[in-house]
Amino acid sequence: MYCNMLMSIVMRNCPSDIGIKIKDIRNKHSLSQDRFGKKLGLSGKTISSYETGRCAPPLRILKEISGTYDIPLVVVKEEKKQVITENISNIQKLLNELCSAFESSV
Repeated sequence: MYCNMLMSIVMRNCPSDIGIKIKDIRNKHSLSQDRFGKKLGLSGKTISSYETGRCAPPLRILKEISGTYDIPLVVVKEEKKQVITENISNIQKLLNELCSAFESSV
């Protein structure tokens, strides 16, 4: 039980590369999350969710950011997707080991 909760919290609160990039773009233009969101027709809370990795922006939002701020969309190459998938898998294994150790000590 604790393991699933821990994994859910960790995975949900890991900023993604896209989230970090969105925050960088917003900061570069000296905009609050609310003002940045309004330019895209979104709330500041939605922007916060993207930046923190709680949810991923849909492709249409990425295209909107790209057009509005004249920034090219970054395409993740297939090789990088594989590395990312492997990293996530390794993190999940480590979390499972950590959870098992924690539960056996309680």
